[in-house]
Amino acid sequence: MITIEITNLDELVKEHRGPLSAMFGKLVTDVEGEVERIIISELKEEFEKRGVRANICSISGISLRRFVNS
Repeated sequence: MITIEITNLDELVKEHRGPLSAMFGKLVTDVEGEVERIIISELKEEFEKRGVRANICSISGISLRRFVNS
């Protein structure tokens, strides 16, 4: 299993939605959920290009302890 923690959520939302929309979107939408959708979509596209077949799942409610930062 691979677990990836995205640490720049706000930057990614700004990049994909624009700064004004991202700022107001925080009040209305789930930023983490939106970033998950962005990342999953990009992973699917890249996997399809490379012929990789995979199941991509979004799991909530997991608490991670950080041992190493990259």
